[in-house]
Amino acid sequence: MNLHLLKVFVRVVDENSFSRAAESLGISQPAASKSVRELEFQLDTVLLERRGRFFEPTEAGAVLLKYGHSLFALEREADEAVRTFNGLNRGHLKIGASTTIASYWLPPFLRRFHERHPAITLQVTAANTQQIAEHLLHCSIDVALVEGVIDDDRVETRPWRSEEMIVISPRDFPLDTDLDPLAFGQHATWIMRERGSGSRDATEALLLRIGTTAGAIIEVGSNEAIVQAVGAGVGVGVVPRICARDALALGRVRRHVPNTGPVLRQLYRLRLPHRPVSPAALAFEALLAMPEQSEE
Repeated sequence: MNLHLLKVFVRVVDENSFSRAAESLGISQPAASKSVRELEFQLDTVLLERRGRFFEPTEAGAVLLKYGHSLFALEREADEAVRTFNGLNRGHLKIGASTTIASYWLPPFLRRFHERHPAITLQVTAANTQQIAEHLLHCSIDVALVEGVIDDDRVETRPWRSEEMIVISPRDFPLDTDLDPLAFGQHATWIMRERGSGSRDATEALLLRIGTTAGAIIEVGSNEAIVQAVGAGVGVGVVPRICARDALALGRVRRHVPNTGPVLRQLYRLRLPHRPVSPAALAFEALLAMPEQSEE
C-alpha cells in the first residue's frame, strides 16, 4: 500500500473536504481526488461513497481510516522519540482538553512547558469530554484532559485533580443562601451544557442528589455562556467555581450552596493503554503531576 495515498485519504476524510485536505498537504484538489481513486484501485475496493458534492467512508473506508490514524500517530511518535536525542529541541505536542480545562486550568501548564521546551510546537483542541475521548481514540491528540468519566474499555482514566461546582442564580433571585430544592427544581429554568459534557453530568448528578428535577432546560455550548445567561436573568445553572469568579466578584450572579454540602467533581487524564507515549507527552504529563496551584 502506498502510504502517501493513504495519508491523502485520511486527510480527506478528517477534513471532510478534498479542497481543504489538498491545501493542508500542499497539493492540488485534482491530485487529492486522483490519489484517493488510485488507492481504491490498489485495494480493489470503494473507500468513499460519493453523493454529488458530499461523501462518507464506506464500511471498508472506515476500517482503513482507523488503521491510518493509528499508523500516522505511530509515525509521529517515532519521530518524537528520535528527536529526544536532541533533548526535545524539535517536535509537536497535541493536547486535547474539555472546554473548562482548556480555558482555565491548562494555560499555566502551557506556559511552564513552553518555558522549558520552547522548540516544541503546542496545539490545543478544546471540546466536550466525549469529543476529546474520540480525538484520543483517533490518535489525533497526544494528551487528553477531561471533566468526566469515559465508559470505554479502550480508554484508561486516571484522576488528575478536583474542582468545585457551584450553583449560581441571577443576583435578584428570591432565595436564601442555602439551596432550596423546590425553588431550584421544577420552578426554575436551568441553563445547561450539551449532553456529553462533564458539566452537564455534574448538573444532573446534583439535581438527583437534592431529590428534584429540572423544570425548563436551555442548552448552551460553554460554561461561560451559562454564566452570561444566568447574569442576564435567564435562569440558574451549575458551573465550575473558577468560571464564575469574575461574575461573583462583580455581583452579577449569586452563589448558592446545596443543603447537601459542596459539590466536588474529579478531573481526569485519559490514555490509550497500548499506545506508546511520546517523550514530549511524557514531559507534559510530568508537569501535570506537580502539586496543584491555587485558582485564586
